Amino acid sequence: MRQSLHFVVTILALGAACKSSGTEPPPPPPSGRLSATPPWLSIEAGDSITGDTVRLTLYPDTGAAVPGGSVTWSSSDTTVARVSTTGLVRGRKPGVTTIQGVAVNASASLRITVTDPVLVGAGDIGTCASTNDEATAKLLDSLSGTVFTAGDNDYRDATPQPAYGVCFDSTWGRHKWRVRPAPGDDDSLSGYFQYFGAAAHGPAGYYSYDLGTWHVIVLNSAVAVDSTQVRWLRADLAAHPALCTIAISHRPRFSSGNAGNSSGQGAFFEALDDAGAELILDGNDHDYERFAPQDPDQTPDADGLVEIVVGTGGKSHGRINTPLAANSVVQNADTYGVLRLVLHPTGYDWRFYPVEGRTFTDAGSGTCH
Repeated sequence: MRQSLHFVVTILALGAACKSSGTEPPPPPPSGRLSATPPWLSIEAGDSITGDTVRLTLYPDTGAAVPGGSVTWSSSDTTVARVSTTGLVRGRKPGVTTIQGVAVNASASLRITVTDPVLVGAGDIGTCASTNDEATAKLLDSLSGTVFTAGDNDYRDATPQPAYGVCFDSTWGRHKWRVRPAPGDDDSLSGYFQYFGAAAHGPAGYYSYDLGTWHVIVLNSAVAVDSTQVRWLRADLAAHPALCTIAISHRPRFSSGNAGNSSGQGAFFEALDDAGAELILDGNDHDYERFAPQDPDQTPDADGLVEIVVGTGGKSHGRINTPLAANSVVQNADTYGVLRLVLHPTGYDWRFYPVEGRTFTDAGSGTCH
């Protein structure tokens, strides 16, 4: 009995000693949330037009944002992405990393995916007659990358007729800083060159640039195709013998849409095919249509050019006519949306993103040749 009593007293004494020595469990770490600007959880690696950056802001559960300089930032994999002392995240190579921000009154983490360079966009866009272009602009809000347009950027379809750029600027204009445009036949070229400025490369309207390991060519099919532009195209292809090449134009060479095939674009298609280009993106017809790889004479060819018509920016819907154009494999004429391409060193992934409320999509992968 004495031994048991001694044991109880000892335990009580130890408990009292712990309390008196102040070794209570530490309080739980502060919680919070991270907000990204732009609101992208996927960014590009390396140098690109978008700058490959997203800025993170730490918020406590209640109250105002924590000043960036008062946060201790870290990346779980600095070979994928680094974060500066002010919360600026820059992609370095494809992969996934977790960014953590810790402050006295808040702590949170966010998973960031880093990809190869991205092209995202559509054609036949800016309208003042509906909100369809706002719906496609909202898709861009959440998608990083260089934004392409495939012509007919601004329709000026209001009364009285607004200045060129007003309809586009009210929606897609918030992404103008990362747009590489192509002109269309419904664009006022003088207004187009003025609105887009240096990015439009006037007065010719055709130009090229590199995005990662890819060579990107923007053509001017808003005007009649002439020998000057074709010679430039062939010279540009010869000067940039990249493994992977993509072109963006307005008028499609082949189409099952309202405008149908455009023989005038044949010289572009032939030059690109001769150089072994992978893709050409078009608009003009207000629909989505993807073609299997083919030669200029429409002979199926695994090493031929893939054409994708993506006139789905928001102006209006067209229709798909039958019989279909040869080698047409996917068609849709009732869904607005944008096409996103991830440009890998030896291939590409594509996915069509529909606007909210629609379900049509198209996705896959291809290799460069």
